[in-house]
Amino acid sequence: MSTIHKQLVTDEEGRPVGVLIPYEEWLRIEQQLGGAVAANGIEQLRRHEGVIRLSEDPVAYQRRLRDEWA
Repeated sequence: MSTIHKQLVTDEEGRPVGVLIPYEEWLRIEQQLGGAVAANGIEQLRRHEGVIRLSEDPVAYQRRLRDEWA
């Protein structure tokens, strides 16, 4: 990977709180990570597919709970 030109952002006490990089370099980094992040994120979601089984409609449940407070 090539060198990334970055600039540290610090708070009043000199502690680093962020990093600034040129937009072109950010786009390059996103492109390099994009495929891996997107594929990994989809796989993480698929792992939970079909796990939650609801016995009641979520909106009906929410309305019922709100009616208990009224």
